Amino acid sequence: MITLSLLKYLEDNGFGKIDKDLFFQKLALGRKGVYIANVGNQQLRGERRAQSYELYSRGTDDVDGYKRLSKIVDFLNNSYGVCGLPAVPPATDKGYRNVAIMPVSTITSVGEDDNGIVIYSATGTIYY
Repeated sequence: MITLSLLKYLEDNGFGKIDKDLFFQKLALGRKGVYIANVGNQQLRGERRAQSYELYSRGTDDVDGYKRLSKIVDFLNNSYGVCGLPAVPPATDKGYRNVAIMPVSTITSVGEDDNGIVIYSATGTIYY
């Protein structure tokens, strides 16, 4: 659920509203915005927990989708000093402390949706 807290962090910093233009795990066809999807990664004994994620963006057109994601990537890449993520009631009753938001990848195109709009993606990792 740490990725849901990351989405709330983006909402708190003016990148949209959850379930309006920020989405958790899916973005229905025809909706515009950014969604976050968990990417599984190995958890080794004795190591700090990590969650990889992927951000996807679809805009009103190809440029809008890219700009939406670019602003978020720039923001997250400058959030390395953030050490906490907020709670998202009722899904999570407490936030996360001692997190490290690692720099996000460059933006890539993952193809077009059924309406011909390009979907863009960037990946990142949170240590907590």
